[in-house]
Amino acid sequence: MTTQTAPTTAAEAAELTLPGTDRPLPGAALRAARERTVLGHAMAQATGDVDGILAAFPRGVVYRILPFEEQPLVRPDQIRGYLDGMREAFPDMEHRVAVVHHTADAVILEGAVAGTQAAEWRGIPSRGKRMEVPVAVFFHFDGDVLVDETIYYDHATAARQLA
Repeated sequence: MTTQTAPTTAAEAAELTLPGTDRPLPGAALRAARERTVLGHAMAQATGDVDGILAAFPRGVVYRILPFEEQPLVRPDQIRGYLDGMREAFPDMEHRVAVVHHTADAVILEGAVAGTQAAEWRGIPSRGKRMEVPVAVFFHFDGDVLVDETIYYDHATAARQLA
């Protein structure tokens, strides 16, 4: 990955090129194909269809859940364990999508997750409280093939709401 130092003068800012901006955005057909894959995956996740989730990753599943997973989840049993734990802790979990973005090699969803805690989750004892946390989910593609998913959210916000 290429990194750049932030410009300190107007002249430097005028010369700034953001990494990746030279890569073409996908056409309408590829965007539609990627959206179908993401939608199918999201529906499988919402209904607890682990086989459907795994099927969205034809080269093998790769889940990165930040901030708490140090290593990506790459085995079906890891995905099942993660999803079972989420369903146990938040049986009424809702996923909301507010905005969809497309990049050269990703579909990005901005939204929120919400649910009422019914069991311990990530060291937070259940107090029956509800959380609603902003989330960004990056689905990385190679052409029309989903290769990984990375979920970003602020765990401190969730912990504060559940305390």
